[in-house]
Amino acid sequence: MSATERLYYQDSRLLEFDARVIGLSELDDGQIAVTLDRTAFYPTGGGQPADTGMLGDARVVDCIDAEDEGVLHVIQGPAPEIGDRVHGTIDWLRRLDHLQQHTGQHILSAAFVQLFDAPTLSFRVLEHECEIDVALVEPTDERIEQAVDRANQIIWQGRPISIRLVTAEEAATLPFRKEPARAGDLRLIEIGDFDLTPCGGTQRTGSDSLHGWSSRARRLSQSKSNRS
Repeated sequence: MSATERLYYQDSRLLEFDARVIGLSELDDGQIAVTLDRTAFYPTGGGQPADTGMLGDARVVDCIDAEDEGVLHVIQGPAPEIGDRVHGTIDWLRRLDHLQQHTGQHILSAAFVQLFDAPTLSFRVLEHECEIDVALVEPTDERIEQAVDRANQIIWQGRPISIRLVTAEEAATLPFRKEPARAGDLRLIEIGDFDLTPCGGTQRTGSDSLHGWSSRARRLSQSKSNRS
């Protein structure tokens, strides 16, 4: 079990939180990393970059997933002491961009599977766009546009998006789009009657502000077809 409780698992919109400092370390490059007992900061992983923000009076410039040792918050500025209570604040615009891109990726990846049985091999959230590597046979412009159109239909329908936790026993009975990368209890992202996928990243929930993803998905797919 991780030393850091990950608050973003339950609420991707949580932007402020209080926590206790449980560890301090110096990285190879000389930067200071702070470990907390709980955090809303998402660490780099699964194709998604880390959150940034503030921890007390220090700037959080990166977050590293040290697994069982917890989340390391790389800071610039005054370091707290072990045992201190600190207040964390997430950079909202960066978080919003990442969660929109990530949920949009789930929708587009599911469209490729539904239409062409073409699974996503990897993806990367970048500064202004998201890259998706898809195992698509004959990746023509027409096929890619069909997947984009299907993704946009789901977006404009405003399908509900929910997050839930399941046990390993429950997971074994569910029809996932892709197999889990790890064993044990899982966190699932479900897009109403369209996609069900294990995922540890930040995601949109509910059905609000979905229309903004449409142009993102189209730009991403067009750039992918140009590379193929």
